[in-house]
Amino acid sequence: MESNSKRQRISYSVKSNRQIKYQGVLIQHNAPRLHWFRLKCAQNYESSHVNAWIYQALRRHVQKLHLCVPTVHGDLFRTESLVYLKLGTNFVLNVPTSVLLPSLKTLHLNSIEFSDDASTYKLISSCPVLEQLFTEECGMKNIRCFNISAHALKCLAMECAILDHEYATEFCGYKIVIDAPKLEYLRLYDYVAEGYHFKNLKSLIEAQVHVDLSTRKIEQRDRAYYGQKVLELIKGIHNVKVLHLTGDSMEALMLSGSNLPTLHNVSHLEVNANKLVGCIFLPDLLKSVPNIRALDIGEFLSKFLSNRIRNVPNVALALREFLLNRIKSVINIRALDFGEGLGSKWGVAEYKGSISTISHNIFKKAIVQEAEDRVYHREKEEKDGINRLPCKVLCHILSFLPTKYAVGTSILSTTWKNLWSSVPNLNFDDELLLHGRRPGSKSTEDLRVSFSSFVDRVLKLHNAPHIHRFHLKCGQDYEPSQVNAWICSAVRGKVQELDLCFPMRNSKYSLYCGLFTSASLVNLKLGTKFVLNVPASVLLPSLKTLHLNSIEFSDDDSTHKLFSSCPVLEELSIVKCGMKRIRCFKISGPILNRLTIECAIEDEYSTKFCEYKIIIDTPALEYFRLYDFVAEGYDLKNLKSLTEAQLHVELSTPKLEQKGYAYYGQRQLELMKGICNVKKLHLTGDYMEVLKLSDCNLPTLHNVSHLKLSVNKHSGWQFLPDLLKSLPNLLALYFPMGLVHERGGDYRWDQPEWVPRCLLSCLKKILIWQFQGQKGEYKLVKYLLQNASVLSVFCIKSHNNLTIEEELKISKMLLFLPRGSKTCQFVFS
Repeated sequence: MESNSKRQRISYSVKSNRQIKYQGVLIQHNAPRLHWFRLKCAQNYESSHVNAWIYQALRRHVQKLHLCVPTVHGDLFRTESLVYLKLGTNFVLNVPTSVLLPSLKTLHLNSIEFSDDASTYKLISSCPVLEQLFTEECGMKNIRCFNISAHALKCLAMECAILDHEYATEFCGYKIVIDAPKLEYLRLYDYVAEGYHFKNLKSLIEAQVHVDLSTRKIEQRDRAYYGQKVLELIKGIHNVKVLHLTGDSMEALMLSGSNLPTLHNVSHLEVNANKLVGCIFLPDLLKSVPNIRALDIGEFLSKFLSNRIRNVPNVALALREFLLNRIKSVINIRALDFGEGLGSKWGVAEYKGSISTISHNIFKKAIVQEAEDRVYHREKEEKDGINRLPCKVLCHILSFLPTKYAVGTSILSTTWKNLWSSVPNLNFDDELLLHGRRPGSKSTEDLRVSFSSFVDRVLKLHNAPHIHRFHLKCGQDYEPSQVNAWICSAVRGKVQELDLCFPMRNSKYSLYCGLFTSASLVNLKLGTKFVLNVPASVLLPSLKTLHLNSIEFSDDDSTHKLFSSCPVLEELSIVKCGMKRIRCFKISGPILNRLTIECAIEDEYSTKFCEYKIIIDTPALEYFRLYDFVAEGYDLKNLKSLTEAQLHVELSTPKLEQKGYAYYGQRQLELMKGICNVKKLHLTGDYMEVLKLSDCNLPTLHNVSHLKLSVNKHSGWQFLPDLLKSLPNLLALYFPMGLVHERGGDYRWDQPEWVPRCLLSCLKKILIWQFQGQKGEYKLVKYLLQNASVLSVFCIKSHNNLTIEEELKISKMLLFLPRGSKTCQFVFS
């Protein structure tokens, strides 16, 4: 049940859109305004009850109202706030004397009975800003003139009820009058009416027309009479640009026996056939649209094309696109050639499937030689269009391709022969050559040599003034001197973005030293599986982004030297890097604003990867993510700009046995004190476990306003009150992974005797995902809901594996939990 200020449904909606009635909601609902109110009654209810429910929605200034009821409240027609109104089904619409809907923009009437002419006109004309009007299967037996006058109307769709199929008589005895100067879209689905009076449709862009003939009405008068009525309709929409005519509409026009009016504005025409007309009327129709640009013919049966059409309209010079939908036989398409073989002209004689598009004009008999020449040259230009693009544009296109494919375009034409050599991006990946080969095989060795030669040749012939991006990815082991030579070429080309990913088994390998003094380098990515030996001289004056992935740091000095030699570094990411040689991991940067440290964690019994201390001195840091075992110490200073922090730290079992929980609890205090200025804090389940086991008093984090928490199978939520106690100004609390770990665990919740201050004074929002309905979850939710005195929103999203019945049961239990806030808006979905 969505029960908030934006949406109110009297029917309860779950994932399968199944609606379940629920009583008492309107009484308990306390939002001052309703955005959406939907009421659907499948059973018969007392009219007084239904009207009372509608009145409650109107009284709260509802904006969107959807009613599927046997009666409507009279005040509905004088509601100032209503923007969207949908009414149905199976009742007579009696419009009162006084009607005014000043804000209504969309009116949808479905399966209702109109009482008389005046009521419909009064309702529509009393909506001054109405933009969309839909009438679907509405009863018209009481109507003689269906008058639609709306000066702001843009979209009109009329699908009237045809109850007795082609033998109906009493449902098409009315005239349709439309006065809508801003109307852009019209859809009409009905029997032929007694008359059409369309005026002032100067803005009409698209019209879909389906009008049918009632057999009994034809017997009363004649076919020509109703044909003339359809001509009135076509004349009324003469400004239309896109026209859709069904087979029944084509039949009605053919029976009129009169010439069609010329529709000069029609550029796109879509026509279908029915079982009586086929395509006989097509030439006469095309004669009335001299400026047509696209013709779409659909649902033609094969027999309709078996006889040739001799009368060819002169639309050849305008028509540019011809679509044939669902044509199954090429033999029957030959009729559209009007004389000479279509197959020989368009190359489809042997085609066995359906044809979707034939470009330009196939009405060959109407084309003079000059027009044929223009078509030929136009086709040639279209085919050769990409070659006419400027070289800079073509180079930009090639820059998105791996260099192997960019070089391959040199065989296309002389234009492309040397174009690749000017592309500023170079992307080398030996997997494109070695994919599927077994490492160490002879073919692999040959291709490895081939890849080396290819890179050497490309770098030798490349003549762009500078290299914007250089990407080198090697799955095989290459000679260090060869790899460094490639890197040297990139650096000499004043590369701005450098992405290197290659293994190097030689432990003494050192990257090309010129890389560390590049003045042009802006973005640098290094990996994977080699030792990073930083030279004595380092200066990267333009480097803004540094990503290090799966490399091994050589010593403390090299890392500090690298980071401190990037004066404009803004983003640093260290992912799965080996730290076994590090004792003090120091990071400093005057303008660094994003820092990610995800160190290599082999398993919980590891000891050699957490023997270091972390020192961070970054006054401009805004985002910090730490994923590691508990370090030997944390010295985080000068983080006055920190906005968001994500912490995931684990306990190494051997280290825990050596030093105990208290020791690592002190390490966590150091970490929390270092991020004391943070505003958004995200703690994982493993970090919650560390805090729980360390049993230490947390420092007060006055600036934290948003908190995200996760749980693991050991942490539980017993530490939650102590954590909330340290966050006195918390505004929002999130549980994105739910309250229960997917692998189970201990989730006992013993309600404390005291309540954290943030629950009583400032917490406004609580969101819980993946709710499963376990006993411990209910207890925690009850504690939060009951003690959060100023809570505005409490939202719970159910687990994906729950059935509809389980969701319904959970929703009922949650709905009746006591709430400490009178203004709390509870949402379950």
